[in-house]
Amino acid sequence: MIKCSMKIALAASLLLGGTALMAEQNKAPQSVKAPKLKPLTPEAEKAAYHLFDVLKMEKGIRDALDQSLALQIKRQPAMAPYEKIYKNFFHKYTRWSDMKKDLAKLYAQAFTPKEMNELAKFYSTDVGKKSLTVMPRLTQLSMLLAQQRIAKHAAELRKAVAAKAKELEAESTKK
Repeated sequence: MIKCSMKIALAASLLLGGTALMAEQNKAPQSVKAPKLKPLTPEAEKAAYHLFDVLKMEKGIRDALDQSLALQIKRQPAMAPYEKIYKNFFHKYTRWSDMKKDLAKLYAQAFTPKEMNELAKFYSTDVGKKSLTVMPRLTQLSMLLAQQRIAKHAAELRKAVAAKAKELEAESTKK
């Protein structure tokens, strides 16, 4: 779950930022401030790196970026001729050696070294290993179920949005 969420968040933010750059080349980029992180203790760093190894995070992040890019290209075929440029760009700026310590700092904010070691221990068990392979698919299927439920009631949403649009239009004509 941690691995999947982390990969998805990272890949989504990188892809969204990358596609925004392509779409808005003439606009100044928005700066996003990273959270202030406490210094990383040697114990926390060691525990985080061990957890990352157990989670196979380096490969997971790379695969998530590539899968997210492929999905983005499928949704926006006009990006296809630029796929190699995007992939090279993302890989250049998300090198594991460059990101590893920053990710360890993030994990150290959320977990104690003891907790990271416990997570690593769990993900080393048969059930933990199975969860790493099964949870991404379960998450994907859960999202599909939610989308299907929402799609069943899309007319209700369209009606509510149309009503609000009408209300906003009426307000703007009064002013």
